[in-house]
Amino acid sequence: MKFLLSTLFGIALCCAAPCRGADADALGARIQEAAKVTDKDRAAGLALLDEMLAQTGRDKDQAGRRAVQYARCMVLADLDRDATAKLAALMLAESRAAGDPGSVARFRLCAGYHAGRSGMMDAALEGYEIGVSEGRRLGDRELLARALSLRGEIRANRGLYGSAIDDLKAAYELQLALGNVNGQRYALNAIANLYADRNVKDYAKALPYYEKLLAANTEEGNLQGQATAHFNIASTYESMGQLAPALASFRRALALDTARGLPDDIAYDQRALAIVLSKLGQHDAALLLLERVVAHYARTRDVESEAMARLSRGAALRRAGRFAQALPEIRAALAYFGAQKNQRFLEKIHEEHALALGGLGQWEAAFAARGAHMLVQQELQQLMLDQRISLLRVQFQSEQARMQNEGLARDNASAQRELAAAGTVTRWQYAALALSLVAILALVQMMVRQVRLGARMRDLAMIDELTRLPNRRNFMATANEAFARARRDGTDIALAGLDIDLFKSINDTYGHAVGDLVLQRTAHALRVALRPSDVIGRVGGEEFLVLMPGASLDEAAGAAERLRAAVAAADCSDLAPGLEAHISIGVTARAGADDQLEAAIKRADGAMYCAKQGGRNRVERG
Repeated sequence: MKFLLSTLFGIALCCAAPCRGADADALGARIQEAAKVTDKDRAAGLALLDEMLAQTGRDKDQAGRRAVQYARCMVLADLDRDATAKLAALMLAESRAAGDPGSVARFRLCAGYHAGRSGMMDAALEGYEIGVSEGRRLGDRELLARALSLRGEIRANRGLYGSAIDDLKAAYELQLALGNVNGQRYALNAIANLYADRNVKDYAKALPYYEKLLAANTEEGNLQGQATAHFNIASTYESMGQLAPALASFRRALALDTARGLPDDIAYDQRALAIVLSKLGQHDAALLLLERVVAHYARTRDVESEAMARLSRGAALRRAGRFAQALPEIRAALAYFGAQKNQRFLEKIHEEHALALGGLGQWEAAFAARGAHMLVQQELQQLMLDQRISLLRVQFQSEQARMQNEGLARDNASAQRELAAAGTVTRWQYAALALSLVAILALVQMMVRQVRLGARMRDLAMIDELTRLPNRRNFMATANEAFARARRDGTDIALAGLDIDLFKSINDTYGHAVGDLVLQRTAHALRVALRPSDVIGRVGGEEFLVLMPGASLDEAAGAAERLRAAVAAADCSDLAPGLEAHISIGVTARAGADDQLEAAIKRADGAMYCAKQGGRNRVERG
């Protein structure tokens, strides 16, 4: 997702003059005009600020000069990072010497923003923390709102969703009170980005925010705002699996940013566009774009963005079947984000690492990478709980709801005063309260037991107890939905039917206990070798079905061969000397616009039968 950088400049510029009076108001108005120019042309906006800086120097207006320098600092952060670092350090020293704590906090904020744009996230967070604490201490609502927005974004980027939403909600409420429309838009865009995060997945809430922001920026002729909105709409469609509209929106964003001529924004769009092209199988076009993006970030020394681009290139190479070339790219990203302890990116990196290793047939290493992926997933889920993810359900656009909350707070305060005036609660009231608490605890305990029992019953109804795979009912429900979606969207989908060869002989020779262990090991080998988007279910005694959304017949046959090899490589010799497990697989793909799941299953079964007739331990197409 992208943030509304033009709005960020507008907020930064409007907050640049902490002093008051006619001269300060006039300077603030001129800075606002520079903000409007900056939205369309940052270099031209910077030129206007340079003129203002010269004027404040001639007028010997030191407070005004610091306000203009703060505005310049925020704009420079995306134009000349070396110059930004020097300016922030110079103005920090000057502001401290002048005894101006508000300016000190603002230049620390700018230094933090510069650090974030340069990939130094810990330093960025430090600057934002200072902005928050000083904004509260000084009662400076403009500074506090800006610092909360920036801190909320970086917390969301690190997967700290609960604390991020706290910051963004508070920033929005402050901007609402200040009447700052740009600030409100910036906070709402950041909130929408959080809803659309791949670990939150509340896309239905994100899209309306983006559509409103697009309409507002289109009406104003704000190209940067339009590009950002198109980009975020595209990212949301991509997360929803709707690649065609995602591709169209990414191309609109790239066209707008190309017209604006800003290399960083163009590279950001190209990376996102390349990812979608790669997912659509247009590998050459995707890799060409990613080569340009990696080269750009290497040239500008943006270490974090380069690591992200190399991860994208590794994933694209993996999708193209170039597994050996993918590994160095993925491991470079792993080295960077591992050092940063960024769980949000590590989850994706470990997933890609496992897939690339599996493609090379390095099953033991792939299994270890999949284990790391699952561990990060668990940590992220726990983190989301710890950070009170339920706060995401709060609605931010309703001023009426805010006023109702304030009314409730006043009523509660009034009730507390009346209670204090009435004297102490009697011992009988305490006894009644204690009994009520006991009853509540008993009810809570009963409710917890019921919830656990219900979860256990749902598990038994949907999961095969032996292999822990989806059972036939669960798989068929998922597969029917996937086939319907593929028919509607006109996308590829494939199905594989597979069966453990000579399984009855295994049971008869070694006993059912060994047969059960063979089933479990086969299920485990299959699960590790599958793509994350694939679905496998146990639909009979030794029979399994695999659903492969987005896969053509050729891709499905290749995936089936990996499944066959994975099972053949599974070691069962500890169960009985010489014991081996093999599978026969039949694959098919969606045939025609009206193809149904039942017909596909019959074709896969027929192909599997041919595989058995052809000697077993093989793959046939149907």
